[in-house]
Amino acid sequence: MQEYDTLNSALDQANSGDPNSACVAALAIVEYDRATTGLIKAQKIAERRSGARGANARKALLAAEARLKHAEESLSNPASFDNAVSKVQEMLSEVQTALDSMGAAAAESTARRILLGLGFPKETLDAPFESLSGGWRSRCSLASVLLQEPDLLILDEPTNYLDVPSILWLQSYLLSLENTTVVIVAHDRAFLDSVTSETIIMRKGKLTYYEGSISVTERAIMKKRKGMIRMKEGLDRKKAHIEKGIAEGARMARKTGDDKRARAVKSKQKKLDERFGLEVSEKGHRFKLNRDLGGYHLTNRAELTIEDLDSLINLPFPVPEALRFPGALCTVNNVSFRYPSSDRLILDSASLVIHPGARVGLVGKNGEGKSTLVKLIIGQLRPTKGNIERHSRVNIGYYSQHSVEELTSTAVGKTPALAYFIETLKERNQIQVDEQTAFAFLGGFCLQGKLAGSIPIAELSWRTEGMVRLALALVVYPAPQLLVLDEVSTHLDMDTTSALIKSLRSYNGAILIVSHDRHLIQSVIEGAPLIPDIGGDGSDSNRESDEDEEDDYNTGVVYRVGPKGRVEALPGGVDDYISIVERRLSKEAVG
Repeated sequence: MQEYDTLNSALDQANSGDPNSACVAALAIVEYDRATTGLIKAQKIAERRSGARGANARKALLAAEARLKHAEESLSNPASFDNAVSKVQEMLSEVQTALDSMGAAAAESTARRILLGLGFPKETLDAPFESLSGGWRSRCSLASVLLQEPDLLILDEPTNYLDVPSILWLQSYLLSLENTTVVIVAHDRAFLDSVTSETIIMRKGKLTYYEGSISVTERAIMKKRKGMIRMKEGLDRKKAHIEKGIAEGARMARKTGDDKRARAVKSKQKKLDERFGLEVSEKGHRFKLNRDLGGYHLTNRAELTIEDLDSLINLPFPVPEALRFPGALCTVNNVSFRYPSSDRLILDSASLVIHPGARVGLVGKNGEGKSTLVKLIIGQLRPTKGNIERHSRVNIGYYSQHSVEELTSTAVGKTPALAYFIETLKERNQIQVDEQTAFAFLGGFCLQGKLAGSIPIAELSWRTEGMVRLALALVVYPAPQLLVLDEVSTHLDMDTTSALIKSLRSYNGAILIVSHDRHLIQSVIEGAPLIPDIGGDGSDSNRESDEDEEDDYNTGVVYRVGPKGRVEALPGGVDDYISIVERRLSKEAVG
């Protein structure tokens, strides 16, 4: 498009004045830009190739340098030649053809549609990119990739910094791509279950391929594993019975001197050694004379092996101290709030009550007041109207979106986790913790040995995840009666998120969660299965992987912080909110 503007402008000047000089200058500019781009590409290729390919790449690099040098000379002293106008016309035609093939005419309208779908307010679409915060820049980069409509689209954690409406829009957009293969690395289970049809699991440096989404895959793996365990137990019992019979037969053969019985015992032992193992192959039929096994094997049947699972991640949240007298932990009475520098009402007549042991979830679009309501509840802000009552002895633990950012500062990054944990508890909560107690507590959060005692926080090998665990450890020690978590799963992988869900489900204190992770809220607040039953019929066979599910789980309430500052309870929880968002997206698409 830059070339089109340059060449088109030159032709306009040629029609109104000197037809040659404007076109010569335009040609020099375009050639210089192309030579610069070509040199950058040649440098990248030459840096990454070796051997014969590297020699060819270096020759191409020298040629690119020569072209750029020639283009610089032409730009400084453009030569005059007779066919400049026709050459500009020819080049402009080529550029126009390229723009037409990539749909450049509709690019701006498509870009605006994508940006709006990812949550950009209309008034910010024409604002400078430099004025955007980090999260909005990430969204803009995602929009740029989606705009290209490539053959292969690779998305690494695309839902970070997206709210639920934007995630649902992205789901719909990806599902509408008919000619694009999409590869996604993500930790948002609900998102992956919605948009993926195949799953690749990387474990110990190996890739294993499965049909279906991650939840379908995990349920199938667990079901197969349980079947293998039952099969192994049955084979072990059968083998023990056969070995007992062989031992008894051998004893009787020795006692009676019966050679026929001794040969029969030896034959049974040989069959046991050579033909004992899996009775049914992966294809579903019985093994016959090593037919299903490639290569050389000592036995005629495959040995039954059960792979070890990855070590379980544990986040040991302590038990909060019981309050000395009953009462609600926090009561929000008709609270309204606006910031002093703004006339817009962030919250309008909001009311909710948090009782001991309650489960409360907050959902809503970014910028509609969820974090503001949380700060009012914990006392960081004061309401403009209404009042908030807190239990006189309640201890509140607060994990904010900036808890990890605080650990990335230069001063904090030089301190080991153990020292920072002890110092922070002393300053923040006036609690004196000895090294042994702190070391043991951090060890429960996988911050053990050198990771806690000597390695600076900034040098943790699994940096962001380690910082999240350290931030969580600081929040839950000592155990609060009200645990407030604002976007706690943003930097967690799926296994750690599952461990977090298990810890929260067994936590005795009250929990308030603000999150765009639908699965996290549904599992912790609504008691949904840890692995969703995608497409199942709800029977016992489809719930075999839910060993940790509780039939009498204390479910809670999901509130929507919506437009105009309204806070409303959703009877159907997250599903109700998804329905509201999908209806709005459908109307916007029709509009």
